[in-house]
Amino acid sequence: KLKQDLEDTRNDLRRAADEIRVKLHLASMDAKDAWDEIQPRLEDFERRFDAKADEVSEELKALGKDIKKRLRNIKAKLS
Repeated sequence: KLKQDLEDTRNDLRRAADEIRVKLHLASMDAKDAWDEIQPRLEDFERRFDAKADEVSEELKALGKDIKKRLRNIKAKLS
């Protein structure tokens, strides 16, 4: 269950990040700053997910939730 939740989170993060990348060229500086802040966290999540795909953890789940929230905030700024 936890592994599936993390895989779902990973897919959600990828979709949101892809959508944001497409819209960023029209974004305000505030959204660009937020993107610059979140991108390393997203990359960290991806690295850690790949490294621990069979050893998923609550810590990784919490990181995914935090990134998802931040991506939603950036997306809202782009709307």
